[in-house]
Amino acid sequence: MKFVQLRVVGACMALCLLHHPVMAQDSGYEIGLGKSVNDWLTLGGYFSTEYEKSSAVQQLQLDDVAVMAYGEFSNRFSYLLELESVNAYVADLERDTRSSNFPPTIERLYFDYKGSDHLSVRAGKQITPVGYWNQQPINVLRETSSNPRFSKEMVPKFLTGIDVHGFAPLGEDLTYHVYLQNSRDMDESNINIKPESHYGFALAKQYGNGWRIGGSAGRFKEAIGSASGTRTATRYWQLNSRFDNQHYSLIAEGIVNTESAVGAGRARSKAVYVQGEYRYRPRHSLISRLEYFHDTGVAVPERIGILGYSFRPVFPVSLKLEYQWHQESSNNRFVSSFSVLF
Repeated sequence: MKFVQLRVVGACMALCLLHHPVMAQDSGYEIGLGKSVNDWLTLGGYFSTEYEKSSAVQQLQLDDVAVMAYGEFSNRFSYLLELESVNAYVADLERDTRSSNFPPTIERLYFDYKGSDHLSVRAGKQITPVGYWNQQPINVLRETSSNPRFSKEMVPKFLTGIDVHGFAPLGEDLTYHVYLQNSRDMDESNINIKPESHYGFALAKQYGNGWRIGGSAGRFKEAIGSASGTRTATRYWQLNSRFDNQHYSLIAEGIVNTESAVGAGRARSKAVYVQGEYRYRPRHSLISRLEYFHDTGVAVPERIGILGYSFRPVFPVSLKLEYQWHQESSNNRFVSSFSVLF
C-alpha cells in the first residue's frame, strides 16, 4: 500500500511541475532535457512503473530506474553513460511477496566520433541499430507499455563493439550502419541474448511523403552458457517500414532467423508485427498491434492482439493502458504504466 501511495504522489508531483514552467526556467531545467552542468556534462534519467493483471499474475512494479550522464568534449567527440536497475522493486499482489534489484548495472556506455555527415563511429555498449522498436528502449518513448516478441527474442538488444554509420554517398535520404562485436558484452545483467560475436549492416531510406523503409542483415554467435544451453550461430534478415503524419502512424517489422548448432541441425523462427496509432486529440492516442511469432521447434505459432490508449501531457511524461489477447487465453492480460524522462 505504501508503494501505491508513493507512486500516486510521485505522479502528482511530476504533473504539477509540468504546470509550473516558470520554476523550470528559473532553475535552468526543462523536463526531458536533463540538467546541464557544463558543456561536457548533462545529467538526466528516467523511471517507469507498471501494473499487470492476468488470471495468474497481479503485480505492481517500479520497472526501470535509470540515471544518465552525457555531453560533448568537442564538436567531434561525445559520450553517454546510462546506469539502470531493471525490476527495481516488484510487489507480487497475488502471492503477497516483495523483491528488489539494486544496485544499477551498465545499460549503455559509449563514445561517439563524428567525422562528417557521411562517417561517424560509435564505440562501446550501445543499442543494436536494427529496425524501429529495438531503438526505442525507454518506456516513455514508446507507444505501448509492452514489447513485441520480435524485439525480445530475435536479435541481441545490445552491441558491445563498433558501429560505423552516416548518410550514404548516394543521397542524403539514405542512411547506413555497419556494426561489429567480437567479445562478450560489457555487462550481461539485463540483455536478452548473450553473444560472443555479432556483425551486420542496416540501411534505411526516407521518403518525402512520410514513409521510411529499411532493412538489416547479420549474424551472431551465442556465448557458452547462454539460454540455449549450447554454442549456436544465428543469421537474421529483417525488413521494416514506418509511416507518420499529424494524426496517424503505422509501423511494420518482420524478421527471419536461421539458427544452427553443432549436432542439432538448423531451426528457423520468424516474427512480424503491425502497429497503428491514431492521435485523435492532442496528447491522446489509440494504439493497436497485431503480432505473429513462429518457432519451428514449437508446433503452434503464437498470435497476439493489443488495444491500447496513451496520454502524454508533455512528451517526456506518458500514461499508457493496454489489453492483450493471446492465442492461449490464460495469457490474456491488462497492463498499465506511468513513465517520466527527466
